[in-house]
Amino acid sequence: MKELKYTSLAVAALTATLLASTNNSKVQAATTDKNNTVVVAKSDKEKLQAVVNQAQNSVNNAQASVDSKKSALTDAQAQAKAPTDACDAQQAKVNDSQKNLADKQAVAKQAQDKLTSASEVAKQATSENIQKTQKNIAAQQDAIKAAKQNVSDANADLNTAQSQLATAKQKQADAQNLVNSKEAAKKTADNNVANAEAAVKNSGLDEAKQNVQKVQNALNDIKKTNADNESVLSKNQAALAENNQKIATVNNNLAMANKAVVDAQNNVNAKQKALADAQQALKELQDQVAQNQASGAAGFFKAIADNKDNSESLREDAQTAYNIITGQPNAYQDITVEWAKEAVKLGQENDSTSLANLEKALEYYQEWMTYRDKYGLSHPSISLTAVAIAMLSSDFEGYTRELNHPALLQEKYGPFYETEEDIAFGTDYYDPVNMWMSEKKIIDDYIKQHPEAAQYSFEKNPLTEQEYYKNVNYWDEIPDLGTIGHYTSMIKPNANFVGLATNNYALAPFMSGATSMDEIEFDENTNGMAFSDYQNLVHSYVQNVTQDNNIKNLKANVATANQNLVAAQNAVKSAQNNVQSLQANLAELNNGSTKINKAISDTQAALAKGRENLEFEQKQLDQANQTLADVQAKVGTKAKALEDAKAAQAEAAEAVAQAQNVLSEATATVKASQAKVDAAQNDVQAKDNNLKSAQATLDSLNQTLNNLENAQSNLSAAQTALNKASDDVTAANKALKAQQLILDTLKESKSKADAQVTNASEELKKAEAELAAEQSKLEDAKARLDAFNKKETENSHKETSNPEKPVNPTNQPDTSHVVKPSDKTDASSTVKPTDKPDSNSEASTNKSSETTTTATESDVKDTDTVKENAKADLKTNNKSEEKSSTVKIVENSDSSAVSVVLTGSNTPVKTFGEKTVNGTTYYKVSANRWVKADKAHVVAVTGNVTTNKLPQTGAKNELIAALSGLAVAGASLVSYLGINRKKKND
Repeated sequence: MKELKYTSLAVAALTATLLASTNNSKVQAATTDKNNTVVVAKSDKEKLQAVVNQAQNSVNNAQASVDSKKSALTDAQAQAKAPTDACDAQQAKVNDSQKNLADKQAVAKQAQDKLTSASEVAKQATSENIQKTQKNIAAQQDAIKAAKQNVSDANADLNTAQSQLATAKQKQADAQNLVNSKEAAKKTADNNVANAEAAVKNSGLDEAKQNVQKVQNALNDIKKTNADNESVLSKNQAALAENNQKIATVNNNLAMANKAVVDAQNNVNAKQKALADAQQALKELQDQVAQNQASGAAGFFKAIADNKDNSESLREDAQTAYNIITGQPNAYQDITVEWAKEAVKLGQENDSTSLANLEKALEYYQEWMTYRDKYGLSHPSISLTAVAIAMLSSDFEGYTRELNHPALLQEKYGPFYETEEDIAFGTDYYDPVNMWMSEKKIIDDYIKQHPEAAQYSFEKNPLTEQEYYKNVNYWDEIPDLGTIGHYTSMIKPNANFVGLATNNYALAPFMSGATSMDEIEFDENTNGMAFSDYQNLVHSYVQNVTQDNNIKNLKANVATANQNLVAAQNAVKSAQNNVQSLQANLAELNNGSTKINKAISDTQAALAKGRENLEFEQKQLDQANQTLADVQAKVGTKAKALEDAKAAQAEAAEAVAQAQNVLSEATATVKASQAKVDAAQNDVQAKDNNLKSAQATLDSLNQTLNNLENAQSNLSAAQTALNKASDDVTAANKALKAQQLILDTLKESKSKADAQVTNASEELKKAEAELAAEQSKLEDAKARLDAFNKKETENSHKETSNPEKPVNPTNQPDTSHVVKPSDKTDASSTVKPTDKPDSNSEASTNKSSETTTTATESDVKDTDTVKENAKADLKTNNKSEEKSSTVKIVENSDSSAVSVVLTGSNTPVKTFGEKTVNGTTYYKVSANRWVKADKAHVVAVTGNVTTNKLPQTGAKNELIAALSGLAVAGASLVSYLGINRKKKND
């Protein structure tokens, strides 16, 4: 801004009074002796209130954020319900499809078993077997007659045995009665003996007899023991001789067994060498096959190109194909396919150049030709060049996963050959030819809606080239018809040289395999061959490369050698086990001989001792008999009566024993008769079972005859059932895959929806945590403000009770509220003293006095110049006045505030209220400071303030006010005079 110069004191006074006059009803100015101030609380209240307000705003914002996050979470949960329900419903469908597939597979298994059984029967259904079965039936009928006679004979035997059993039971009853009678007689004899014994009691007879019997028993025992020992000795001696013979035999066998182990081990060594030789031969052949297979189609093309027996044109075609798939530059059409070497993985399993995929593509060609036959079209020739281009086309999809034609992506991947190209994706699951031909449905559906278009249907036989292109032109003109280019490519009459290729690469989730058909059109240099010739070349090459028969034979040799080795190893183990068994047997036999020798020695010693004991006991018996004779002679008649009674008792006991023997025999006869009855019954049952078995065999033979006679019809029915079951399994499997594909897609949507719910929930938790933090801050700010207000009220009461006591300020006036001059204000504007006021100057002045105005550094310079000019005019009148600084009008958060300049200070301060104590007015200029009104000059008012009118203090005071508020006056005057500034880049 240019420097402002004023030439009279009146102009300067006007500048200062313009602001004061605009608010003379609201502002009161005062002059007092300087430094007459009262210090109270510092002005932090507005700061605390600002903190509270800011905290409240933060709480409000945080609450709004929480509400928003809650709404977002509710929306996410609502949006997630549909994918979840869809997943659950689809999972149920997948489960049903899986069960259906399992059921169909079970039915197919049963049908396969029945077909296998029917096939076996059909193999046996010869006239010879039928006649043989008929003879067996006749023989079985004779066997049934014999079995029936056996049953009849067995029943007769059973009747006889039952009759004999009844007779035996009657004899048993008679014998029991006899035993009862004899036991009664013995009881009488026992009583007689008891009476006789009582008569001879204490005569010593019994003791003598008992002693005789005791010695006799001891003698008998010794005799028996000696006899037993002699028998044992004889047996042990015989056992020892037998055991020694066995030992000799085992020793001989053991020597032979050890030799067998050596022979078996030598055989193992031979068999191991035979196995190693067979495995080496197999490995060498497999390595050679693997090396040939690794080159895949490249080896196929190279073999044709190098075979001088082939025509020159065929060899050139094969060489071109080889160069194409090996990524040679300018291999065809003067084009270098830059990505060929990276995309084509020669011979690898999933690659289109693998031998398996080379053969698989033959099936698609044959299927394509069946469709062309329906239209009466020729079979295009096979070009090896076209086959190689098709291989690149299909491998391009696995390499890029663009799912597009490479010719359409040349800008991204480089040049590609100009051919007519059809590509199908997902051919691991779907037939590519059917996919291409399925576009016919678009035409069929259109004709249903527009019957007049039926004349342009391609279904003619033969379909002429002229008719074909007329129809193509018609369908090309129909907007939004849909893609039918693959269909029309399949039935193009003038298709000449083609190639097909397929791969198994993963292209996208749930999609694998790409198949390409490339046609080379109107190329004079292209050479082709009939499909049958191409097919023979492929099959012949694959068979020569894979050498399946040779590998199969070598594998069989390895298996046989391995079996021979296992058998030899088992023979070694068997021989070793035999040796171990013989050794164990020999040890057992030797141990037995030792034990037998010990037993013989012990028995011989026992016999010697027994003979001594026998002589001793015989002498004891002779002495006991003599003692008995002496006692009997003394007892006399009583002894004889006792003897007779005991004799009668013995006879009675014998009679009882005989009767019991008869009873035992009768009982045994009953038991034997019962056993015969049981055996006869079992025999009847067995004969009956034999009859039933013979009848079942006859039924089986009749069924076998029936099966043989109807074998072919049964086989046909079983084959029909299996075909239907297999079709059902295929359909169920496709349905399951389709349902699973849908489920996987729905799961992906559900996962995304769940992730959105999770994210929304996390966002809500964060917002709630932020709200809690902001609420805590708000409560803290309110507490500090309440504490400040309480303290301020207490200070106010203290000052009111003693207002006259002045307190000198201990701190400099607060300047924290002063806004520094803005760096953004345009300082290029100038103010001319001749500018006239705007017609709305009064309104502008009023407005400027109620709003915050910022003075720039240039404004300060200009106002300093004005002050210097004014002071020059008043040197004699105000030498004692102190210089005042620029005044800044400041906004405040309170509802009212007054800006003043203190006498003796160059800093503008802000007031927050006033009070009168004993007739003296004080302004509150900070939280802890009050000043007398006569020590402050009011320069601006903001908010709603009620004050007295400005006092008339004279020109001197007005001039001081003008000098003190010169910056405000300068800044406001520009607005008052209607001079506006333009901000840069406004």
